[in-house]
Amino acid sequence: MKIKWSREELPTIASLINAGAVGCLPTDTLYGLVGSALNGNAVSRVYRIKGRDPNKPLIVLFKSPEELSKLGVKVPKALEKGIKALYPAPVTLVLPLSESSPFRSIFKRDDLAVRVPNSPLLLELLELTGPLFAPSANPQGLKPAENCRECLKYFKNAVDFCAEGRAGNVASTIVKVLPEGELKLLREGAVEFEKVKEVLLGKEKA
Repeated sequence: MKIKWSREELPTIASLINAGAVGCLPTDTLYGLVGSALNGNAVSRVYRIKGRDPNKPLIVLFKSPEELSKLGVKVPKALEKGIKALYPAPVTLVLPLSESSPFRSIFKRDDLAVRVPNSPLLLELLELTGPLFAPSANPQGLKPAENCRECLKYFKNAVDFCAEGRAGNVASTIVKVLPEGELKLLREGAVEFEKVKEVLLGKEKA
């Protein structure tokens, strides 16, 4: 099922996702395979669809930094202002989860890779759906899809919809926040690590 990536179609896309659908849509980084990050069945499906190693985390998109703590993502006090200055941005932070976080049982992990995307349309969708997982739209090890044609070639009927639009073309930078508050680069991406550190540590405004 093809859908136009537009404000008019957001209610339809949100309705599909809220009913458990998994689909492809453009993000501010790459085309993503998206679904509700609070739906365990959808999370299990995306791992099967991608052929993804179950030990590899999925990036989860949030509508705002404030939503992180509401759902049990632990933001170190020293980084609270920095994270608000950083987001929205093509930067993923790996943060610990509280014992009560719903993501702990869904993802079988004690941390989560999180991001607030720099896309007004995607942020509007997140208002309607809540957090979305959004790994790149490709089987593990293959080149990410850049449009619906490539997405559907990869996944055929395994996905429920594809929203046709323009994505960014660079993956997000991934940074792990260590227990002692240090920052560790896991993947270089759209934003230089040094810039990320400056903003998070309050040395420069985003």
